[in-house]
Amino acid sequence: MAAALGSFFKSRSGRLSITVIGLIAAFAVALGVASYRISVHWFETNKFEEKVTALQLVDAFVADYTEIRGRHLGTDAPVPASFRAHSIERFNMAREGDNVLQLLWLGVPGREIRTAPSDPATGEAIREAARSGNVEPSSRWWVTGGQRTFRTIAPSIASQQGCVDCHNRYLEGRPPWRLNDVMGAFVIDVPAEAFLLNARTESILLGSLFFVVAAAVSGVVLRLQHLRHTAAIDAATSAERERAALDSQRAAEAANRAKSEFLALMSHELRTPLNAIIGFSEVMAQELRGAIPAPYRGYARDIHQSGQHLMLVIGDILDIAKAESNRFDLHEEDEPLEDLVLPCLRLMAPRASGGRVELSARLPGGLRVRCDVTKIRQVVLNLLSNAVKFTRAGGRIEVSGFLNRDGDLTLSVTDTGIGIRPEDIPRAFSPFEQVESTLQRKHEGTGLGLPLAKALTELHGGVLQLSSVPGRGTQVTVTLPAARVVPPAPAGTDPQPPLRWDATTGAFLPGAGDLQEAPGGQPWRLVC
Repeated sequence: MAAALGSFFKSRSGRLSITVIGLIAAFAVALGVASYRISVHWFETNKFEEKVTALQLVDAFVADYTEIRGRHLGTDAPVPASFRAHSIERFNMAREGDNVLQLLWLGVPGREIRTAPSDPATGEAIREAARSGNVEPSSRWWVTGGQRTFRTIAPSIASQQGCVDCHNRYLEGRPPWRLNDVMGAFVIDVPAEAFLLNARTESILLGSLFFVVAAAVSGVVLRLQHLRHTAAIDAATSAERERAALDSQRAAEAANRAKSEFLALMSHELRTPLNAIIGFSEVMAQELRGAIPAPYRGYARDIHQSGQHLMLVIGDILDIAKAESNRFDLHEEDEPLEDLVLPCLRLMAPRASGGRVELSARLPGGLRVRCDVTKIRQVVLNLLSNAVKFTRAGGRIEVSGFLNRDGDLTLSVTDTGIGIRPEDIPRAFSPFEQVESTLQRKHEGTGLGLPLAKALTELHGGVLQLSSVPGRGTQVTVTLPAARVVPPAPAGTDPQPPLRWDATTGAFLPGAGDLQEAPGGQPWRLVC
């Protein structure tokens, strides 16, 4: 997992993903900060305007009270300053428990009448307003008792002569107030800790929500882009592999055609001198031109036999080349099944008898097969030749045939020979390949028999299969399609009785047998 992630982040898509996620995170932080600042700015503007408006109303109210007191109430009524102080106190009491606003009137430090500034910074702000004459309200953030508040300071001026005269009576030798002097300031503290906490929380949530949504959308987009990029690479790679495979296939086919053409050409070229060798050696062996010494007659027979063997090998090579290049022409005719098999058995019987191997056959009667007789006989001969070659003395070989449920003809050659290991079976079907064994070293061969039998079977639309158990034997099955089978005229014709080779008469005779089990578990009858 770690290796896969490391590989991904090193890729182009991984680096792009990291960059996009980083940009989204930075934008989410900026969005949260901007949201917080907007909330704070809204709070500052709203509260400042609200408090200034409230102070203006208070000033107007006190001014009206002063005028009413001077005309109608007389000096027994509370002075405007006391009236204002009581009004502020009642305002705070009414707001208690609901974002209390601390509305205070503070005098100029050193000349205050009743309430002095509670902290040096506020006192200095009031002095600065008194010195400069700047009576514009101002706001700033303060920390009071560990809690952040939004403080508005609005300078208070002596706007009425009656108010100035009243205050001057209490100065006791200090410099008198004059009209329009800054006498103090109204201070309004708005508790802001809860608001700031909510603003921070909302900003964090907004930034987090944006990050999650943007990252999810970007992840989907990047994933789709990565998949598209990967698909394009895979398609290009697949196309490249297909082109390479096609080129390899064409090269292999060209090489195979060249090999087949070379073998066919060489085989044709070898046949001409080989025919002369076979013919002249036969003339010499039969002494048709006069007597020759006995040793030379033996040499001539050896030359003749070797030439015939070589001619058979050349014929097999030509047949393999034709089969691989699909240049075989089938000369088909309807032939009884027994006429396809029994001549092959007769040809192989002397070799089997010489090796003390028993031959038998069990074939259905009345069946005719539409095929190239020469080539199907060659298939049977090649299979019988291999069976005799690899079956020890005392062994048995049987040829059996039957129709399966689909009407296909199944022809099997089963032996009790040495068998073939499963991993060696593919080699047995390769031209010029032979499975190593002690018996194989006693019987020379080219390794063309089984591949040629398979090729000739497939030319007829059939299938050749091999099953084997080492030490128990081998069964080779040739299956021809139902279209090539001409069934017997009377339905349900019984199969012919088992046949066995009689060495005395040199013929196959009916014989009794016991039911045995062939390699692969298929039952078959051995003739005693």
